[in-house]
Amino acid sequence: MGIGAVALKDRRYSYFSLNCTTVVHAPDLIEKTFFLDSRMIWRRGGDPSASLTWCMERANDLYMRSPGLQGLLRLGSHTKRFLGIHPLFEPVPPIAASHFTYRIAGSRIDVSCTIRPLAGQLPSVFILSELAADSFTHAFSRGKAIKPPSGWARHEPGNDLYDPVHRLRFILSPPSQGGSVPPAIWWGREHTGNLRWAGYSLEFPEFSREPFSCSYSICLHEEPQAGGDTHG
Repeated sequence: MGIGAVALKDRRYSYFSLNCTTVVHAPDLIEKTFFLDSRMIWRRGGDPSASLTWCMERANDLYMRSPGLQGLLRLGSHTKRFLGIHPLFEPVPPIAASHFTYRIAGSRIDVSCTIRPLAGQLPSVFILSELAADSFTHAFSRGKAIKPPSGWARHEPGNDLYDPVHRLRFILSPPSQGGSVPPAIWWGREHTGNLRWAGYSLEFPEFSREPFSCSYSICLHEEPQAGGDTHG
């Protein structure tokens, strides 16, 4: 997904962007506008299924909020392939537009975004920052490289994703926003046959019809003295 992307989620569907525009003002200043113009529908075989989509969305909710189920991620991926269950991204009229500004300062990227509803109230908002799971194979905590989270898990301050080859920590700074409700912060890594990502997600609850804004930073910090087992 890269640094700064948006997904929306209501009781029926998850929504993503198929189209965006990019303006490069300078090497260190980039603006992107994403239109939330597709919804994910699950299918088995040829036809999309609203009932199957509802079941998959509820299973995803349960999995994200139940750490004990994280170990079933790989089994679930195999099961979906065995049963021939696949997602389909169906174009829909845009329900929201998100405007991102990226300011690059050395190894830090400052991200600011504003999300504007285009059709009714904003559902739950997820702001994603994901890099390659092939590089960020570990987590980093208390000066040591440790095993990474499996799938999405609640993030605790002081824990970062880690690339042991280049000794880089992938750090998400605490976000700031215009509202009073703090986000739920998730982090995770998934390395399967068709999904390979490692990163963070900021989850904000449902909003009114007003635009919503927040800002945060991503930093790639060199950690030359990291300890721990980086071979597992």
